[in-house]
Amino acid sequence: MRNSLTLISSLRRPWATAALALMVIGTSLGGGVAAAEPAIAPEDLPVAGEPMPVGEGEYSYLATHEITDRASSMDLPEAIAALPVPQQYRPANLGLAAQFDMALTSALNSPGGCVQVVVDPRARSGSLFNYGFFPVAGEYCS
Repeated sequence: MRNSLTLISSLRRPWATAALALMVIGTSLGGGVAAAEPAIAPEDLPVAGEPMPVGEGEYSYLATHEITDRASSMDLPEAIAALPVPQQYRPANLGLAAQFDMALTSALNSPGGCVQVVVDPRARSGSLFNYGFFPVAGEYCS
């Protein structure tokens, strides 16, 4: 597990990692929040708990602990931040990476924890999809 919550925006991972990130988060260029969030102090991270309820029309994926651990070892948030996107989508892409990084770090702070991905296919703010990443406590993970 990483000690800091920094995201490096320069491309340092091979294209295969970026392709894997696209498979995980989908192909939306405008998903996520409007701006990148700053690094969060560990004590201010959300606490892993129950999976988030999913609304009508939304989709949810609950990763296993092993997949969550693998995403961390691959620096997947960094790969998401490094995806080549048009300049107007750069802040949203960095925000998506920061949101995933926080959920990943929080999930791994819980023994056996994992990440839940919630996708809302209803477009808002010009995006194709809206993604949410949430830390889930180990007792709910496979």
